[in-house]
Amino acid sequence: MQLRLNDLPEKPVWTADKILQVTDNQLESYDTVHRAALQFSRAWLRGDELFHLQTSGSTGIPKPITVGRRQMLASIHGTAAALQLYGRQSALVCLNPAYIAGIMMLARGWEIGLQMHLVAPSSRPLQNFIAETGFDFVAMVPLQLQQSLENEPDKSVLDHCGKVIIGGAAMSAELEQAAQQTYAAVYATFGMTETVSHIALRRVNGSSPETLYRLLPGITAQTDERGCLMLKGEVTDNQWVYTNDVVTFTQSDRFRFEGRADFVINSGGVKILPEQLEQEIQRLQLPELSGKRFIISSLPDERLGERVVLVVETNTELSATYLLQYFKEKLPRYHVPKDVFQLSTFPETKTGKIDRKKIQDNIGSIYV
Repeated sequence: MQLRLNDLPEKPVWTADKILQVTDNQLESYDTVHRAALQFSRAWLRGDELFHLQTSGSTGIPKPITVGRRQMLASIHGTAAALQLYGRQSALVCLNPAYIAGIMMLARGWEIGLQMHLVAPSSRPLQNFIAETGFDFVAMVPLQLQQSLENEPDKSVLDHCGKVIIGGAAMSAELEQAAQQTYAAVYATFGMTETVSHIALRRVNGSSPETLYRLLPGITAQTDERGCLMLKGEVTDNQWVYTNDVVTFTQSDRFRFEGRADFVINSGGVKILPEQLEQEIQRLQLPELSGKRFIISSLPDERLGERVVLVVETNTELSATYLLQYFKEKLPRYHVPKDVFQLSTFPETKTGKIDRKKIQDNIGSIYV
């Protein structure tokens, strides 16, 4: 097992013995990304029991949490069992090693015995590899997968990859369909920092794409009175973790994600889950929205309480009149957006998730 720093000029290779000998002064010569990767690797290899992590802040204020080594090991072995990962396979680490997704890729590599290749996070992590390189195991965010599919040299590398897990944000229906273009096995993940990475997987391409998430081994789950997911297992230190994720179970280990309870819009007494409405709009396959990111948000309304609005990331002028009329013809009455807003760039969290709260604040200031 080793860690290769691929995007540095000298492409240094770090073995466990070498990392354990590195000093803080030596680490200072590296940039933030590589230093974080080496610092975590050193702590993991010397057997530290506690690790201090930072939540992403995608649904609230980022906060520090502490997780135990035993929790991380449970997650590692659950993923390895589900994806059939084993020693001496190759892995690409292209997510920020200061956050849980990148940290867990490193931890999996050292624990399972993977040959790891680290590159600094970017929208095109495969662009500097030749097609035949491939990797047995890769973790990406949706934007990285999208760019890898849209750029032919990158796609050739992707086609030579084995298992690719996608996290950090939900995959759009459009991206899931595009994933059918690659030979790599692509999985959507479901999880959070508090559960030490993902706790469920869903294959999105291949001959039988899945619509339901399947829990990893060792995870117990149920829903609370709100219909929100509750989780317990070694990954949570055998304590119940309560989420704001509305789900529907079809079997004890399989569920469908419906949306976030804290994003629910109450319009005229009807509760609307933005994520579900976004999927409805994606299925309409409107050319005007093709290739563009958009979300459903809300604004205060004297009559309805909250009015549903569509926010699109684009620099191209859209016909709001046409879109709103089209939605009236195709969507249920209370699901129809009442306004369309355009933002040139969506604000994002440090881990690359769309920051819905900031977008709502932005359109609120425009509306006023």
